Formats: sequence, C-alpha cells, structure tokens
Amino acid sequence: MFVCLLTYHREIDRDGPLFAAHKAFVEEHVAGHRFLCSGPRVGVAGGVIVARGTDAEEARALFDADPFVVDGTATYELVQFTAGLADPTSGIEVPA
Repeated sequence: MFVCLLTYHREIDRDGPLFAAHKAFVEEHVAGHRFLCSGPRVGVAGGVIVARGTDAEEARALFDADPFVVDGTATYELVQFTAGLADPTSGIEVPA
C-alpha cells in the first residue's frame, strides 16, 4: 500500500480546469479500486491519497501522471507500507 503526500507550490483554483483534471484523475482511480481515499491535508497546502499496490515503480508512474504533478503545481512524497491491521470491512488484505 502507499500513502501519497502532495505538496502544493502555488494556489489551487478549485473552480479551474486543472483542479477538474486532478479530481477526474482521482475519481478514475477510486472507481478502479486503486485509490482507497483522498482529500486535502489539514494545516498544509496539499493533499493525501491512500492507494493499493505493491510495486513502487508502478505507483510512481501513476502519481507522476496526476495533472497537478504534470503541471508542476504539486510534488509528492510516496510512502510504501504493509498493512498489519485493517478494519475487516475495508477490503484491505492483511498478511497472516
């Protein structure tokens, strides 16, 4: 699994086309069950995306395609982890 921590480097126009493209990117991957959840960071200009996966190169390629990253509006830090505990209703697989 991955946590993607986005940091914004300029003001985000939430009514503009770049935000719409980023939102569509996130929605596409939520619908495809790749992203578990996403949202704005509290107290920091940026966002968080929690994603399924085990391949770091694949995850980087995915997040490199985020319109915010492509445009240079945001950069990200990618944190990979193995879930040790999870709510059984979440659908997250935890190794035995």
